[in-house]
Amino acid sequence: MRQIFSTRPLLAVALGAAVSLNAGAAEQRTLATADFNTCAKPVWPKEALRNEQTGTVTLSFLVDADGSVADSKIVRSSGFPLLDDAAVSAVRLCHFKPGTVDGKAVSAWMQMQYVWTLEGGSRPHVDQASVNRYREAALAGDAEALYQLAKAYSNGAANQATTLQQFRETLDKNLADAQFELAHRLETGTNAPKDPVEATAWYRKAAEAGKVEGQLELGYRYEHGKGITQSYAEAMAWYLKAAAQGNHVAENNIGLLHAYGRGVAIDFAEAAVWYRKAAEGGNAWGEANLGMFLLYGRGVPQDLPQARQWLERAAAKSNHNAERDLALMYLNGNGVPRDDAEGLRYLRLAAEGKNVDSQIRLGLVLSHGLLGVAADPAEGVKWQRAAAKRGNAIAENNLGYAYETGSGVAQDYAAARDWYVRAAGRGNGNAQAALGGLYEHGLGGDKDPVRAAAQYQLAAAQNNAEGLYRLAALHEAGLGVQHSASTAAAMYQRAATLDFEAAMRRLATAYEKGELGLKPDAALARAWQAKADQKAAAPRFEFR
Repeated sequence: MRQIFSTRPLLAVALGAAVSLNAGAAEQRTLATADFNTCAKPVWPKEALRNEQTGTVTLSFLVDADGSVADSKIVRSSGFPLLDDAAVSAVRLCHFKPGTVDGKAVSAWMQMQYVWTLEGGSRPHVDQASVNRYREAALAGDAEALYQLAKAYSNGAANQATTLQQFRETLDKNLADAQFELAHRLETGTNAPKDPVEATAWYRKAAEAGKVEGQLELGYRYEHGKGITQSYAEAMAWYLKAAAQGNHVAENNIGLLHAYGRGVAIDFAEAAVWYRKAAEGGNAWGEANLGMFLLYGRGVPQDLPQARQWLERAAAKSNHNAERDLALMYLNGNGVPRDDAEGLRYLRLAAEGKNVDSQIRLGLVLSHGLLGVAADPAEGVKWQRAAAKRGNAIAENNLGYAYETGSGVAQDYAAARDWYVRAAGRGNGNAQAALGGLYEHGLGGDKDPVRAAAQYQLAAAQNNAEGLYRLAALHEAGLGVQHSASTAAAMYQRAATLDFEAAMRRLATAYEKGELGLKPDAALARAWQAKADQKAAAPRFEFR
């Protein structure tokens, strides 16, 4: 089996630049170009290769002014997460000649396709003539035509005789079961070409014949737009049919639609009804979701003993969301005696199960030596990376902080900036404030108070305390923004009311000395100083 990989650069349309550009007619612009000698060939994921997964990934990525890739996102998936992730990893290794405006390098977005193909091997070669001959009759319910269609799709497969015999045995027992089996083959590309649209057609036939698994799968495909136009209303309709037959996965999925307002108004009470049905049927996700609702009083009265009971049932089935919630119950002493060891046990189980929230929390525990655990910043960074690979902005921000401070990694302001850019691009206020700090102080690049102020403003717009404080300081000094003592005072006030210690101390000094246009007030000065001291003495981390 020969592996073929190629890249296709697309027209670098300006999807959104990282800096503001004046679009005057006199501007001279050049687009970013790739130096493919710097692009390491991506490693074909072993599992994807084993399953003969192929496809084309279209990526959009931000080329920074220094030619590095600052951010990336998937515009169109290959249909296989492993290939998508490998393409994202590969593009970050490339170096580009940045685009320019009037000769000055600027950040800009561009696109590229990664094409993953296989030649040779044992993939079936479709007998298209037979497909055309038998498909219509098979859809009309002709069992023999369905068998011939399965044969045509699996033509040339190494194990064709065995799999066709298995298909015949299924067909002889139940037509709907065979329709579902053909759909599954087409969905997974097992003994048939991978074709999500054709798979959907056969899931529909099985669902219409009353096969509950077909109804569930068709509902899922409508919910997520997989091989069909997304429709929450159709998803709900098919889930209800499956639930009427006692399918507990469908019951939980109906609860999710109500909980998140997908095609219906958000209704936690109705969601709780369906979660309970699923939970009482032994569905682990129903148990986890009902436990979470009982834990927080969402859609039902808060009931911590019942929450613990349902969460423990789900956790016993390795449901990682339930493990996450149990970890927080024990770490906070919420409904159970506080037990850091038990909380940490559940936290690690959830993190190892790829629960992103738990990976972030475990990373903080290890980085800072919390809960009686010896500090291991390098191990902490490992868990933040695991969460960041899932595109989590909090983890990306935490990695930025690790590189900025040299905690668990070698201090690297350029790398810190890269991680902050990713998180800031996802709207993370902490990252926006931190990125502004790097711009303000020239860490990882030139000083740029204007860009610093822009990032602080983004953070302040989200009521981020640090962003407010840093922007207030710029207004006080007149750096990158207009000098304004009154604006600075107002922003310090907002940051202080959000418990930001440095803002409290600045207000204490301002009231003591009559600065920032504030009248001297010894009582207010003492009050803000006391609040700052109280904040300094409080625990740094709270698990929520």
